[in-house]
Amino acid sequence: MTVENLSAAAVGPPEFALPAPSGDAPPRVFDLSSHRRAREALAFALAVPRLGYNVFVLGEDRSGRMTATLELLEKHAQGLPPAADWLYLPNLRHPREPRPCRLPAGVGRQFRDRLGELLAALGPALRRAFEAAEFASRIEQARAAAQQSIGTAFGALNQYAAERGLAIDQGEKGMSLRALPGNEPQAIDQLSQAEREQRLKGFDEVRQRVVAFVQQTHQSELAFAEAVSNARREAADAALGPLIDPIAGEYGSYSGLGRWLVELRVDLLDHLDLLAASQETTDGGVNLPAEERYQVNLLVDHGDDGHASVVVEPNPSYERLFGSFDLRIENGVAVTDYRLIRAGSLHRANGGILVVRAEAIAAEPMVWNFLKGALRDRCIRIEPPRGPMQPVSGAPYAPAIPLEVKVVMIGAPRWYYTFFSLDPDFATYFKMKADIDADMPADDDNLRVYADMIRHMARQHAPEGASDDAVARTLAEAARWAQHRGKLSAQFERVEDLVIEAATLAERDCAPRIGVEQVRRALALRREHRARVEDRSQEAIRDGVILIDTSGTRVGQVNGLTVRDLGDHSFGLPVRVSARVHAGRLGIANIERATEMGGPIQQKGVYIIGGYLSGLFAGRLPLSFSASVTFEQSYGGVEGDSASMGELVAVLSALGEAPIRQEIAITGSVNQAGESQPIGGAIEKVEGFYRVCAGRGLTGTQGVLVPQSNRQHLVLSEEVTEAIAAGRFHLWTMANVEDAIRLLTGLEPGRAGADGRFPAGSLFQRVEATLDRFDRLLAARTAPLR
Repeated sequence: MTVENLSAAAVGPPEFALPAPSGDAPPRVFDLSSHRRAREALAFALAVPRLGYNVFVLGEDRSGRMTATLELLEKHAQGLPPAADWLYLPNLRHPREPRPCRLPAGVGRQFRDRLGELLAALGPALRRAFEAAEFASRIEQARAAAQQSIGTAFGALNQYAAERGLAIDQGEKGMSLRALPGNEPQAIDQLSQAEREQRLKGFDEVRQRVVAFVQQTHQSELAFAEAVSNARREAADAALGPLIDPIAGEYGSYSGLGRWLVELRVDLLDHLDLLAASQETTDGGVNLPAEERYQVNLLVDHGDDGHASVVVEPNPSYERLFGSFDLRIENGVAVTDYRLIRAGSLHRANGGILVVRAEAIAAEPMVWNFLKGALRDRCIRIEPPRGPMQPVSGAPYAPAIPLEVKVVMIGAPRWYYTFFSLDPDFATYFKMKADIDADMPADDDNLRVYADMIRHMARQHAPEGASDDAVARTLAEAARWAQHRGKLSAQFERVEDLVIEAATLAERDCAPRIGVEQVRRALALRREHRARVEDRSQEAIRDGVILIDTSGTRVGQVNGLTVRDLGDHSFGLPVRVSARVHAGRLGIANIERATEMGGPIQQKGVYIIGGYLSGLFAGRLPLSFSASVTFEQSYGGVEGDSASMGELVAVLSALGEAPIRQEIAITGSVNQAGESQPIGGAIEKVEGFYRVCAGRGLTGTQGVLVPQSNRQHLVLSEEVTEAIAAGRFHLWTMANVEDAIRLLTGLEPGRAGADGRFPAGSLFQRVEATLDRFDRLLAARTAPLR
């Protein structure tokens, strides 16, 4: 018999050898072996500058996947230079196509400010230049020269007209011709034909000279205007030179800025009226129409950064990730321009690291496609905003900006395996997987780091930290969360929650240090706050609403164990598994399957039972029986094979008419050889049945039978451990179905002899007798009449 009655020391909270503190420096989560694989993958990916070496960090919830990853990324980024600034410069020829400009960190802000100072100084500088005596004298000279030229020409024109009997008058409506005395129409009519023709010909010549004079006057005015314009440009250039030349000398060497500054100077001289239109406001500021034409858009400013950036984008919508266009309303219409282009997280992370949550990206399939496109093309594009039918009025084109970034996506394994890994493009752009283990071995290195983490957490929440006993008890709870006596859970954020709650209790007790009693009370309170559903279920069992026997014996009935997971609380409950048999050819009928309440794994377990019975008994005679197996009072469906060993024992009990002890619950799956296989939730299942028995009163014979391979997974509560130590409750292990039969029925299962028969009185002999009886009964019913 390989059934082992486990001692309290084998199943209670493990007692780890507590290492001494290693110092005051906070420990790093990535020093734990559970995170070491992920750390190495991250470090390698960050060192590869090639396309596609982005990283997916996957780890269970509360494993510190975000906190620990950010800590590592920040440390890596400190060794990198700060990323470049990015500007959008106005395109003076094509205003809707701004020019992107890359500048060293901090230079973008300096240039923007210097340009702002320049624009603010332009108006006053021009006014001073145009109000200068030298400029006024030059304009006056040009005006006098123009007037003298026009006056001389007008005098010559008057003389020419007088010689032909006409005078020229100038009035508000322009020039007009007037006949001199003797040249009136009636006087001309008295002349001879030849004289009259000669006089009229002279009049025509005067009119032609007047037209020529008007043209000459216009040319003089144009010449004057050009002279004024040249004077204005020369004066403006002289005034603007001291303002622009220092900026050009300081920033002209940067790629893209030198040429733009030359174009700026030319454009300023071409738009002097726009510059002169600036005026002081009532608050002492300056209203500069020139800003609307020449202001730069500082898209990304890294002037305050000492190293490369690690940008976390918690809500990766398109606008927040890729940028957007702000809008303003003009005459009831939404408009925008290059100055209203706003950077997204990709812009801010460009040259550094972008961190996004996997579940947030998965919720935005369109954004995921755009992100793949940006990583593929290595550039960031911003789509202009669009209304229901057409683009927003005045929307500019935002030229693409080169992208050089490491994207680190962080999420639970379910997102990696059910969403991203199914995308054929995913492996192209995320070549590295940083996988955080759910737990870690409780070896010396991990215990040292883990204990230091607990001590560090305790010092943050209690004046004197935590006692060694409290640290050891917390480590034991981490092993319980890992459901393994030799491991620790990697969900260290749960550990911090426990430390905070224990520190709160210590503060209530006026204790400066967290003690082991505060840790125990925090665990008890946590269960009290979360176990309402479990307590109601236990109450239903005590009240007989759910039928569970914890004493006596029953044929074909066994106590199985289930686990319910409510998210914040998991607990075990017993469930009655029953089997009824009769003569037939159907074998085992799974009621859960027939009613579509059983999952595929549960159905598989029933088929395995059939395979075991066939291998054991069908060598000598056919399996001439039908059996119905069910989970009594189960209304929410059944999944999993952890009750298949109990189902097999129930069927064997029914066939062999062997009573089963009801004070013992059983859990474990079985294979076709009858071997017991490990199951999950062993802790919850054992403690769930213990609570049922404790609620009715412990008898000293009650307990749970678990697979031998689950022994290492048992980290039971102190209450259950104390009951086991006192002999009031028991925990047994089994290697196979024979062990279960011996403990639950008190019978030997039996081993077939050379003739293939089982020993008399054994359970298998009794089962075989029943099968033989069923077969003869079925044969008699089908025998032909004589």
